[in-house]
Amino acid sequence: MRRVLFVILLLAGCGASDEAAKHVAQGKTLLAEWKYEAAAAELSKATALDKGSMDAWLQLGHAYRGLKKYDAALAAYVAAKKIDRHSVAPHLAHAKVQLELARVEQATSELNLVVEMDHKNLEALILLGQVSQLPHKLPDGTTGVSRASLERAELNLQAATSLAPHNAEANYELARVSQKLGKAEQAAAAWRQLESLAATDAAAVVLLKWKEHK
Repeated sequence: MRRVLFVILLLAGCGASDEAAKHVAQGKTLLAEWKYEAAAAELSKATALDKGSMDAWLQLGHAYRGLKKYDAALAAYVAAKKIDRHSVAPHLAHAKVQLELARVEQATSELNLVVEMDHKNLEALILLGQVSQLPHKLPDGTTGVSRASLERAELNLQAATSLAPHNAEANYELARVSQKLGKAEQAAAAWRQLESLAATDAAAVVLLKWKEHK
């Protein structure tokens, strides 16, 4: 009898997991269409059916982020992190929300965790390069950007351009931080690389236009 009950419970669990996967798939489709409200509804069903699905919580966080419901998004990403502590995706997503909320220190902590787990994570390296150039509270109580912070940005962006020499955003950010540090030759080299990329990369063209307007 116990064996029969175990089999019934096992089958029920599998059925719920399969149903949750369907809701996750539908939620992803809706996210791709920017239908965040509908996506949140589908993905909430998925997490209710399978609370142990990291992907369901991650995608639910994306839906809430799209709706600018940041507290709910962060809670969903935290749930995803608890399920799979070795996955960089929820940490990266969590950092992006913190950036949107201008929480520089929290975003930096999350991104540092990502790089610790995956030192070749290009997106995290570029984001660290960007966030380290943002104003934050300094030890003397003022707000600004220290040279040490700019140097950390430089290191991360040098790593990014080493990993992906043809990445337009990495070269753009390296050029910017090099100028702030007074490293004219390094800045010029990064700008030349970006100009070279603009021949075939639309993103490089856009970034060069931003440079002209700054």
